Amino acid sequence: MKTCVSKPILFLALLTIAIVTVASGSGGQQSAPSVPPTGAASRAYTFHRKNDLADWHLSGDATLDGKKGRGVQGGALRVGPGSEALLKLRRTDGSGKVQFWVYDDGTHPEDAKRSRVGPRWGLVESDGHLLAVGILYASYLGGAEGYTATACNGKDWFDRLFWLGVNRAPAGWHKWTFDFDAEEGLQIFHDDKEVTTVDPAKTGLKGFNAVAVWGDNGRNNPQTIWIDDMSIVLGGPVKTIPIVEANPYSAAAVAADATLRRPITIYTRDNAPPAPALDELPLKESVSEYGITWSFTRPERVGRFINGDRYVVGPVTITGISPRPLYGAEIPRVQLDQIEKERPEAQRVRNGFMLNPPARMKVAYDSGVRNWFDPSLIQKLPVRMKPGDSLVSTISMPKNLVLDAQLRNKIQRGEGDSSPIRTAAVLTCVAEPLPPDAFRPAFCDRSQKIYFARNLRRGLLPALAPTPSLPNVKLYERFTKRPWVGTCFFGFEEPVENMPQYGLEYGRVSGISALLLCTDLKPEEKQRLLINFVQVGIDLGGMIRSGHPGWTGWGGHGSGRKLPIVFAGLLLGDEQLANINQSFPKASFGEDEQTAYGDCWTGAKVVFAGHSGIDAATGRARSRGNGWGPYEHTPPSEWKEGQDTSESYRRCCTSVGWVAQALALRLMHAEKNWHHDAFFDYVDRWMYEDDSEFVKIIKAATGRDHGQEWARQGQAWDPFVNEMWAKYRPTLQAPTNGWLQPHDETYYQKALANPLP
Repeated sequence: MKTCVSKPILFLALLTIAIVTVASGSGGQQSAPSVPPTGAASRAYTFHRKNDLADWHLSGDATLDGKKGRGVQGGALRVGPGSEALLKLRRTDGSGKVQFWVYDDGTHPEDAKRSRVGPRWGLVESDGHLLAVGILYASYLGGAEGYTATACNGKDWFDRLFWLGVNRAPAGWHKWTFDFDAEEGLQIFHDDKEVTTVDPAKTGLKGFNAVAVWGDNGRNNPQTIWIDDMSIVLGGPVKTIPIVEANPYSAAAVAADATLRRPITIYTRDNAPPAPALDELPLKESVSEYGITWSFTRPERVGRFINGDRYVVGPVTITGISPRPLYGAEIPRVQLDQIEKERPEAQRVRNGFMLNPPARMKVAYDSGVRNWFDPSLIQKLPVRMKPGDSLVSTISMPKNLVLDAQLRNKIQRGEGDSSPIRTAAVLTCVAEPLPPDAFRPAFCDRSQKIYFARNLRRGLLPALAPTPSLPNVKLYERFTKRPWVGTCFFGFEEPVENMPQYGLEYGRVSGISALLLCTDLKPEEKQRLLINFVQVGIDLGGMIRSGHPGWTGWGGHGSGRKLPIVFAGLLLGDEQLANINQSFPKASFGEDEQTAYGDCWTGAKVVFAGHSGIDAATGRARSRGNGWGPYEHTPPSEWKEGQDTSESYRRCCTSVGWVAQALALRLMHAEKNWHHDAFFDYVDRWMYEDDSEFVKIIKAATGRDHGQEWARQGQAWDPFVNEMWAKYRPTLQAPTNGWLQPHDETYYQKALANPLP
């Protein structure tokens, strides 16, 4: 069950909340009692006597039931179907704590999947906005089994929902607490256990001025509930934290980035610089990079790599990091997201760091990381570094910040699959000073292999005239400037200000960066991008060398990492990296796992191998239990849900990000290094196959419409890529119709014959 569900407005019978009724004074109902401007500081309602309802505004079948109280004696507030009970507490919204008991007898309609609004109870703002907990029924909700929270206007109850994961059973009295702290926001408790799935920042509630209970709105087997033992303590105004949006990649932000203006020299073997003497390096008590500062126990000798990243001559002890890492209770509660609330306090961390991050899908930078967070890897100061060590430090995303990511998407902490990490920087400890043209060793590489810019084989790069849509090179310098430290998957831990957040954008950024480096821009105009892109390849290649499994085909997620590795290997003369597939045949790369030679239903001889592709380690087709494996050898009339999903990913999230990569590799004559010819022929098919009739066939067979311009073959999403393809792909020696020629499809057939579950 999803934690938070947003659905369009469902046209249910409109429910008018009690506040509106009070304002209109219609329907012959009693008038609401007057409320003092500030409200009473505390109240209690035991519903033992009739005057316990004197403060309440009641409508419909809402009344005192003298026989249904929690105790041996006393009563309860009975709220029957179609009724409402409102307790107005003050004229303005504010903080406070409300707790009461609800009797739920477990009643539910025969068809619990049909949309219907059952009993609800919660807090109301002065403008009618509310947050209620209760029993809602829909095809995507388990109303017969558990509770849902709704944040809405009192009419559109299905507007924004939060599945609570709290069972209705056993039937009987259950305690509900709404604790709206002035600074930390709203917390909800069921039987004194916090319900963490309701994020106060997502409810839109800025406080409350009333408590309300709404009866079941259904006609089939409607339910009555009872309320008892209500206590209320009111507080002051709520301190709201405004949402801030920023784009670290805007033209203004890029122009203001001082790291993109540092002087840079083009080193060759003819002007190779010597390493400085130790005493020539500056002596510093601390060093900073990308907003992160590391402080030492004493002044240390520090230097820079060619890409601007910092190193310190060690051994050295780090005694302070700014922004300061936060642990457990040091993290303000209002800043906790749902994932963190579900973790023990001792396992919470912000602005975390890792000394020598493993080349595994395990990190401890931030406790908001999904799936890959490993609390056993949390580290605390001081940090003792020796030569060969790398320290990756991070700055966490605050909950109120929304950042634009590279080329697409907006990232906000706690929203969907968003990363909770804002930026990261790497500090490397070395044994001795390094020449200024040294690249930073891969942060996962404990052997600390050092490459030098003097050895870059720039002659491998063609010098082609760029087309009119040439993008801003500075933007791609910025995209690749900060370290791409993502060792995991799905973007769950990738720093938003450092790197792409999805595989499609990995592919687009990598491909366009490589294409820019294949143009005839002046060497000094390309130098920073060249250094940055090679550094990205060194880091990604270092992960594979250190045992990382690679980036598997999984929708669009696995693309874009192989090209920087091959590119860096070629230009540095490192055969292992340049031929990464042959060096590490079991490593996964999405572009390769999702393309293969085989007979396609369209007549092509190369296929998209599905959402999950063919596992590089075993050569077996992946299904992942959803039918997400190879499918294009079958006609659309035979496709099921999994195959429809694969076709959607073929068009939305993979192929359009591969075009620039394939062209850049062909321009560099690096097809043999790539070592997967099906990738190149598949991209040619994507660009040259006319899919007009195929789109119609798919729609007729499956009902899926792929006719939108962005989903059609024959194009990438970036004008520069389309122009460069049209101008230069026909000029290359490789035929453009290889996708129509017969090929050995043994690999594909074996994968189909022995699929993974």
